[in-house]
Amino acid sequence: MLNKFRELRALNAFAKKQSVGMQRKLMLYWVSMILVVFAAVILLLSIAGAFSQNDEQLHEVMELQLKNTQDSLASRLDRLTAQSLNLSKELSREIEGELVREGISLQEVNDDPERLLKLQQIMYPLVNTTLQTANCNGAYAILNATANTTLEVADHSRSGIHLRYTNLSASNPVAPTVVYFRGIPDIARQKDLELHNRWNLEFDTDQIPGCRELMDTPLDRPAQRYFWSRRIDLKDTWESAILLCVPIVGSDGSVYGVCGVELSALYFQLSYPAAEGQFGSAVTVLAPIQDSRLLLSDGLVGSVNGTYLDGQETLAIHQGRYYNEYDTGAERYIGLHQTISISKGEAEDTAWAAAILIPQDSYAAYTAEIQKTWIIAALGLLVVLLALSFFLARRFVRPITDSLKRFQQEELPEQGLSSGISEVDELAEFLNARARNQRLEQGELPPNVAELFDQFVARKDLLTEAERNILRYYIDGREIADIPDLAFISMSTVRKHNRSIYEKLGVASRDELMLYIDLLRRCGRLQELF
Repeated sequence: MLNKFRELRALNAFAKKQSVGMQRKLMLYWVSMILVVFAAVILLLSIAGAFSQNDEQLHEVMELQLKNTQDSLASRLDRLTAQSLNLSKELSREIEGELVREGISLQEVNDDPERLLKLQQIMYPLVNTTLQTANCNGAYAILNATANTTLEVADHSRSGIHLRYTNLSASNPVAPTVVYFRGIPDIARQKDLELHNRWNLEFDTDQIPGCRELMDTPLDRPAQRYFWSRRIDLKDTWESAILLCVPIVGSDGSVYGVCGVELSALYFQLSYPAAEGQFGSAVTVLAPIQDSRLLLSDGLVGSVNGTYLDGQETLAIHQGRYYNEYDTGAERYIGLHQTISISKGEAEDTAWAAAILIPQDSYAAYTAEIQKTWIIAALGLLVVLLALSFFLARRFVRPITDSLKRFQQEELPEQGLSSGISEVDELAEFLNARARNQRLEQGELPPNVAELFDQFVARKDLLTEAERNILRYYIDGREIADIPDLAFISMSTVRKHNRSIYEKLGVASRDELMLYIDLLRRCGRLQELF
């Protein structure tokens, strides 16, 4: 690892020593700036919650759905409780009236099939009316008496009536066929009812946790204590259900038995289908909560289509910001739950909750698709920004590179032309001025001046031999006064030759003549006059 780091440092040092093109460097600057801005935008979007929008949306949807489900369940269970309390009141009045007419107590009904039959005949219409009017799939009434106290099961076998719906279906879950599940069969024959294929004469109260304790506890009124049982398996059947247990209380406070309604697991599934949504299938649950665990095996679960739930799981609850996670160990679900009060004075200290569950895999697939869209959009934006940076870098650098190429080819921009970049124009002007100075220092002249010099040099051929000798004296730096002695001629002759020289060379005075001579000397062309 250390060697790799050293190699990277060496490569970086080598790269710094290399000359990098202006366009490439500017491109790198643009890309760096775009990446920084892009990262800042992503950070701001993350802080603003743009990427948790799915969680917030899921929370809002589930919260609304949970509220609707909780309201629906609470309203339904409250109505069932009110109807069961009314059933208890009616049964108490009828049973107590019969016992008074007979002049006996309920304990004397034990081992007396005829009196038990008569009491069940009184109970039947009340139980049947409750079944027909309540939103449930069964209604029952249990007497705290048995037909045979000598049997081994006599301590938990109790006489009563249990009417249930059979042939439940999704298309018609409320009005199927009524069957006789528990009770004396004579009533079934009298009412032309079909016996359930797992019919039994009496109830096994051990199958209903808390039922025996409720019958053995004196109460002032039925509303003082009632509860929904945890889900129980109906004996000798494949079905399971929860039962509302309401005491049948006599005027003296004695408890004649227990009555209530039944909600089977199948009936609950048909009543609460899975809600298909963009996040996955939402399952409705009504179950006890104990030690941060949702006990599905003791409650009811709606339709589980689109999930792996079978209604027998115990879900560990992990609280979250937007939703909770419910872990079975093998599968994980997300959702929300809210406690709901459905019992009063229940023996067990257990809270019930309404919950909405969605498979985490379904939500993960949805969020993955959203994230994929975000990533594609972000990459697309990044590609566009990079292409824009390349275009801008090239557009900005091109005038500079074009000017540099002209400089390299010694083609300086003409005066008045602009590259569009002030710095480049200033550099061109500086180089132009410098080039002009260099040409002057090297004897080079502007084209129009050079043409004048060429014409001046060409006119020397018009001079006579005497005039050339006098011009040579001037080139050597002699003054006019020196010429007569040097050329052995008079001053008037000198002046005559001067006028001829000025006229032939195209100058107006000796000063102008001397300027041409000086400039030709600087340009290295003085010998052309000889």
